Amino acid sequence: MKSEAGVVATPDKTFWEDDLEMGFDHILTAARQEGYVDGWIDKRNGREVGIILTALGIDDAGSTRRKKEVLRSCTEQELLPFILVTHFAMYKSKVAVIDFASRALDDEVLERCRKGEEDFDKTALLLAIYSHNWKDLRLVFHLDKIHKTGFARMVQRRAVRRPEMAFGEFLQPDTVAKILERFDGTRGDGLTSQLKEVLSHDDRHLVFIRRAYRPDHLLRPTGNVLHGYKPEWIILDFEGNPKHVDISSVSVSIPLEMANHIAGTFYGKACEYENENVITYPKQIERFLEEIRGVEEGELVLVEVATANSPLDGAPKLKLSNPDTGSVGKAVRHLESAVGEFLLDIEQLESVKVLYRGKRVSLIFEKEEGAEECYVVRYSDHRLNGLERRLFEQHIRDIHGITILSTEKRYKRPA
Repeated sequence: MKSEAGVVATPDKTFWEDDLEMGFDHILTAARQEGYVDGWIDKRNGREVGIILTALGIDDAGSTRRKKEVLRSCTEQELLPFILVTHFAMYKSKVAVIDFASRALDDEVLERCRKGEEDFDKTALLLAIYSHNWKDLRLVFHLDKIHKTGFARMVQRRAVRRPEMAFGEFLQPDTVAKILERFDGTRGDGLTSQLKEVLSHDDRHLVFIRRAYRPDHLLRPTGNVLHGYKPEWIILDFEGNPKHVDISSVSVSIPLEMANHIAGTFYGKACEYENENVITYPKQIERFLEEIRGVEEGELVLVEVATANSPLDGAPKLKLSNPDTGSVGKAVRHLESAVGEFLLDIEQLESVKVLYRGKRVSLIFEKEEGAEECYVVRYSDHRLNGLERRLFEQHIRDIHGITILSTEKRYKRPA
């Protein structure tokens, strides 16, 4: 990316440290150690080296070895941003990076980052995103978070008439920042909610907030202690309209109150969210369990059953689990032939685990309070990335006729 003066425009230290939460000084100190840059170049593959050379305006033709030799002639100042990007790439969700890159980069650049028919080089993509517009790394930083955390599913307690203004039009950064400032004033704890991003993504509106969570400290290299607060990331994921919101956070009540404040300002009257419940009946669950316990391999395999009270003498807890990928269906049938049926005794089931796309996902059957023979089926959505969650929910709904919700919940602070 070139500035008007023709000099490569690069982000400042604040961008790396505050927006991307990276230890800029630590990485800079390491990069200045003898041999570090040579070792870093040696680790780069041809795709990554080619992207870096193109970004620097250098001919990237020739073998990977020749390209690396050209890189070695570059200055520390030229290479440092790319070193920082490769550090940024560590532990980032490939799904998040590919999703963003496919929207932001040209097809030709995407092809240069491809490493298989259906796979991409994550680091090469991030280097290309940085070269296209380094500010986009902040968006990747935020979108990465939605693939690594569970979301409580919330719905408005009462229907409220929607104003003529579209919610996306209302949800401008300045507006949200002012709402958060007013919210902080109601808390009286002296802590500040930092609005970091408002994004529209796949017909949803995502609000990213960073807030001090609890007192903590860091130990400096000198041995001195730096006191402060451990940060909490709060994500409010609104639908196209604010009837529903999904909440990701560590704290339980604060993000829910934030969502209530935002929706209440939009509607011009008090608005309150509650945990979403979708009723499932015992016969539906029994049919589902019968179907999956007979599956030895496929998209959904039963790999664990845990009961609160088993039919064994003394009614102890019982867990049948296969640590690998095999079904426990045969083991369940074998045990039931000796002690009687227990898999379909839903009230005694603590949970089951299914294998989906190589990941073990828990399902629990939560008895609905105040309702006879009614359950809410919930699952550990944090085990799946954002794309897998949608596909998993769709599979359970379309194939087994059951709507599942996250095990995450949020509650109001006691008055």
